[in-house]
Amino acid sequence: MIRVLCSLGPKGDMPDILIEQALYGFQPARGYRFLARSPGFAEEWLPVAEQLCAGFGERPRGVACPACLFVQPFGKHHIAVVQVADQGTGDGGQPSGLAFHFLILARSDYNRLGGDPFLIADKFPAPWTARRELPSLSWAGDLPPPRTLEQIQRVLQRPEDGPNLLGGSQILVDGGRLVFERPLPDTRLVHDLWTLLPTSTRCELWPASFAFANALGFHALVTPNAELDACTGYLRGEQAGDYPEGRYELNLQIAAESGDQGDLDALLARRSLKETWRLGLLLLGVCIVLAVLANLLLPVPGPGDRAPAPAKHNVPPVDHRVD
Repeated sequence: MIRVLCSLGPKGDMPDILIEQALYGFQPARGYRFLARSPGFAEEWLPVAEQLCAGFGERPRGVACPACLFVQPFGKHHIAVVQVADQGTGDGGQPSGLAFHFLILARSDYNRLGGDPFLIADKFPAPWTARRELPSLSWAGDLPPPRTLEQIQRVLQRPEDGPNLLGGSQILVDGGRLVFERPLPDTRLVHDLWTLLPTSTRCELWPASFAFANALGFHALVTPNAELDACTGYLRGEQAGDYPEGRYELNLQIAAESGDQGDLDALLARRSLKETWRLGLLLLGVCIVLAVLANLLLPVPGPGDRAPAPAKHNVPPVDHRVD
């Protein structure tokens, strides 16, 4: 299992984040097979990993997958950052085999790293040729720095996709889902989309810079066929720029154009939609509990506690006779 070192360094450094890894291979004639794993990659994780491999989908004829990445929850307490790439060719020189490199870390650690799977994958490239044994990995040192205005401005100024990525960020913040149709993986596209999202939203959504199918229900997906039944209800990323302007994308654009890093930091630190709902439900629950406690703790008036009836005064009748 993943272990987090609890001891702090001499300067009060954050505990190291330990990450377990595994490598799977796929050949059409042999199916999925385990190739290598680290000591902490638990035995019971193997079938879960194989299910995620299968959920990537069956390769459409002639479609290549030189390199891509996807993210999925891995049980209740872990996250899987999975790198995928072609391995070998079949008849006619067409790609056939695939390999899947799993990086498994605690959900809390994934949140500490800002919900940025691209940063994690860049730090730990896939060891495609490894067999049998892999080392446990460690993210030591500082956590990722906050995103800068320059990073946001670079994405918004993309001539071909800037407006669609800005509209796409609002769609995901609003709870919608996006699909981009591409013949090949587009990791840069999804990475830039992730750059625009609030950190709390990134930690709750699962992207794929490419997948042959959508059995895993990604929130943002690049696929060679966006007309899949599993993509019903998704908004096309190529048309996201036409999505009605929302408060988040407007404020993001204002912060980027005004050059205010403080406003940008506050915007990227905002609560996600799920967090807002959870907070509202928590406050409602607290109010209900307080009302119940008030009824239980306040004394119920008894017969002797009733207020005395007002005294009756005998008033002589008024004589209306005229002398």
